[in-house]
Amino acid sequence: MKKILILAAVMLACSDKNVDKRDSCLQVEQVSVPTDCYTGNGGLVLTADTPSSIALDWVIAPLKDTTGAQTYVPYYVSSPSNQITLPDSIVRKYPKIGVTYVGVLGCTSDMYFSFVRRVGADSCVRWVQQERFLKGG
Repeated sequence: MKKILILAAVMLACSDKNVDKRDSCLQVEQVSVPTDCYTGNGGLVLTADTPSSIALDWVIAPLKDTTGAQTYVPYYVSSPSNQITLPDSIVRKYPKIGVTYVGVLGCTSDMYFSFVRRVGADSCVRWVQQERFLKGG
């Protein structure tokens, strides 16, 4: 009997079933940043359009210029809600922040978002959305 249980466990482990697929995935359609002046302390808050009680995984792409043509080292963050706060050490150093993935663990995320730092006529530094598009589209 013990051999049969072990064999059944091995067969389940080696099956072609996709155990990572989730039926309760919510697609993130929008990520936003505050519209007020960025003061350089307290970080930059990114908010996804999912319910606030859903934990999310994020892949952040700090970019050295606003074209986004260069490579980047991804910055992985998990949040217990629909918000993350990027540390000032990243926000001050990079003029463009890309969000290459935001979603629930095990779910796909097809949207890409980017935000750039801009100085307005009032000398206020603001982060504004530069891009939002469907990856591969």
